[in-house]
Amino acid sequence: MRFELLDVRTEPAGIATIRQISALGVHWRVVVEAYGGADGWSGRLVFEPRAAGTRHEARLGPYTLRGRTQAEILDAAHDIPERRLRELLHSLG
Repeated sequence: MRFELLDVRTEPAGIATIRQISALGVHWRVVVEAYGGADGWSGRLVFEPRAAGTRHEARLGPYTLRGRTQAEILDAAHDIPERRLRELLHSLG
């Protein structure tokens, strides 16, 4: 088994908003960040609060999305049900 390390200091090759959800009394923008590598693409979800002045900060998910192309990362992120997105948001903080 071979592992590839991502340089998280680099900018993602692609960023796309996939959905808006409500949780914790706040509206959240759900974003997927995609990073290209030698063995394909990796991605993670980022939850950004939409309200100005909220006490909540952005929550960064782990790099759990994998695909051969950037489009596969986006497709996988769009396939995540809203209920699961809320569970992920709560698990991050």
